[in-house]
Amino acid sequence: MLPAEVREFERLHSDAEVSLFAEEFWRRRDPEPEVEGNPARDRFRERVTAADRLYAEGSVRGSLTDRGRALVLLGPPSLLRAGRRTSPAWRPADARRESMPVRRIPVETWEYGVGDLPPHLAARLDGARAVSLTFEVGDRTRLVEGGDYLQLAAEAMVRLP
Repeated sequence: MLPAEVREFERLHSDAEVSLFAEEFWRRRDPEPEVEGNPARDRFRERVTAADRLYAEGSVRGSLTDRGRALVLLGPPSLLRAGRRTSPAWRPADARRESMPVRRIPVETWEYGVGDLPPHLAARLDGARAVSLTFEVGDRTRLVEGGDYLQLAAEAMVRLP
């Protein structure tokens, strides 16, 4: 949901209001409103199921994690690389040391060619040839690079009236 939609949703008080909100939400995202069904909603449901299965973290549903959100909004990456990144491992006891200790953090990088992205997003990339997302992987995986693309993808899905 876009920030304005979250605010609108938080003001709803009845099941009927929620139902109307959901209907309008998906209507704005339907790429072919004149055709029966809604491929955006169907794709969303399919990707949520996959994300829940692949990226659950403890009691958090996979679709609510950073990798799950990326999968739901962008689909599977064209290329997935796993590796490690060096990061400072500063602790208060290290303040007097000349050299800063480092640690190696597992990361995943998801890459998408522009042709592999949803057309509504590819059209907004101002000539970029690829999109890259980097996640630090651990007990709780977090997106550390590329979050602006996820926000752009969410915004690009909405058809303006």
